Formats: sequence, structure tokens, C-alpha cells
Amino acid sequence: MISCYVIGELHTVESLCVYINDYPLTQLKGYAVQRPESFDAVYSIRPGIVFVDVAFLSGSNSWLERIKQFSSIVLVSENTEMAFEAFEHAAFDYLIRPITFNRFVKSINKFDHLTQLAQSVNISKKQQVVDSFFIKADSKGLKEFLIKCDQLIYIQAMQNYVVLYMENDQRFSCHNSMKEMEDSLPASCFSRIHKSFIINDEKITSIEGNMVILSGDESNKLLIGNTYRKAFFEKKAQKMIRKKSEIQIFSYSRLASALITFGALLLKIQVVGEFNILL
Repeated sequence: MISCYVIGELHTVESLCVYINDYPLTQLKGYAVQRPESFDAVYSIRPGIVFVDVAFLSGSNSWLERIKQFSSIVLVSENTEMAFEAFEHAAFDYLIRPITFNRFVKSINKFDHLTQLAQSVNISKKQQVVDSFFIKADSKGLKEFLIKCDQLIYIQAMQNYVVLYMENDQRFSCHNSMKEMEDSLPASCFSRIHKSFIINDEKITSIEGNMVILSGDESNKLLIGNTYRKAFFEKKAQKMIRKKSEIQIFSYSRLASALITFGALLLKIQVVGEFNILL
């Protein structure tokens, strides 16, 4: 299922919500009929696709840049004049109102196809990941050690070499750079958290502010550098279990807002109609 979120004017939200609920590949995760004051709910849901009405774009769109880090953006407009904006914002697709169901399906199928291609590439990469590697433990390269990834806790950069901290208080040093180590290790299992540290994600016991503790040992308490902080916490967030109540409360509040707005619109139409009859 492709999770979807809609941010747009009432007529945009109405049509897209119907399409999303009717199409078997998509699932509606939430919507907003006006620009939200906070996008935290969208950040926590991390939908596959976020439909955004171009009317909601302004000079500062830092919220959109953050959403693009985990979702594909589809911009919606009433004409083609804003199509250039789609390229500027690296949008996945651009839909013209009124949106037909066939055009919606075409966009979803394209997203599904590209997602499957990306997954096949990731599977291929995972199959190439090894669970161990050799290092040359002396400057002459005469002595080599086999390092098992599941026993490696973290790597620390020194002056012109690195130190590998292993389980059972073992340590190995080799004349490699941190860049060489980072490029050689699988990104799915290891994270660069500091210019001097690469850690094994599976050895994380706890995180306290800007510090991470490995293997339950306070001596393995390492600082998360500012340069690597954002990428590390975004990676960590993918493993975070979130409360369903947070998503439900957001959806219910937006539904209530939409109903109130729609009710006010109907009342306005009724009042104007009665006034014209009197005239």
C-alpha cells in the first residue's frame, strides 16, 4: 500500500481523498484543507506521497524541503503555468485540476513502478554485503586480521590510523582513513556519527541527548557531532515505534475542520440564494 497525505484547498482534498480511498494501491493517511500551523504530524506519518496544492507554496518552504527527505511530492495546480515550480521543488509529478481518476492512477502506477525498481536495487546491494572483512594490522602489511562485523562495536580515528574496538575488549589498528572505512562498511549497519567515530548500529544501547552508549558500557559513550546529527537521527527515527493515537487525533481534528468549513460554505450558498429570491 502506498500511503498518501493531501494538503490543499477543499475541492482538491475532496477529489483526491475519494481517489485514494477507491484505488487499491493507495491508503489515505491524512489531509489538511488549509496550510497547517505545524507539519509535525506529517513528519511523524512519513507518507509515501504528499499531494500539495501550489496555492500553499510561499517564499519560505522549509517544511516542504523536510517532507521531501522521506516522501515524494506531487504538486497540484489549476493550470500549467506553475509547472516550472514542480521542477524547482523536485516534485515527482504535477497534476492539473480538475484531476481525473485516470490521471491520478497514472501517477500512482508510475510511483509504484519506480519504487519496485529501487527496492530491487537495494536487494541487490544487500546481497553483496559481507559479514566480515580483513585489515592489515601493521604498516608493512605482513599481518592481517579477520574482523567480524557483528563483533565490531565502533571505529575511532586517530592521527594517521584508525582503531577498531571489538567485543571482549579486543582492539585492532590499521593504517586506513575514516573515509575508506565508511565507504567499505554497509550503511545499513554502520553510521558515521562524528568525524572521529563510526558505530555499529546494532550495538546501540541508548541515546542520551547528543551522546550514544554502545554495548551497555559507559566507557563506550560517544558524542554525536553536529555534522552527522541530522542523518543519524533520521535513520534512528525509522526504527521508532509511534503511537497510533497521535495519528488518529490529527486525522479526526482535520476531518472536523473540513466538515466545519464545508458546512459554512453550504450555509453561505443558502443565504445568498434566499437573498436573491427576495430581490
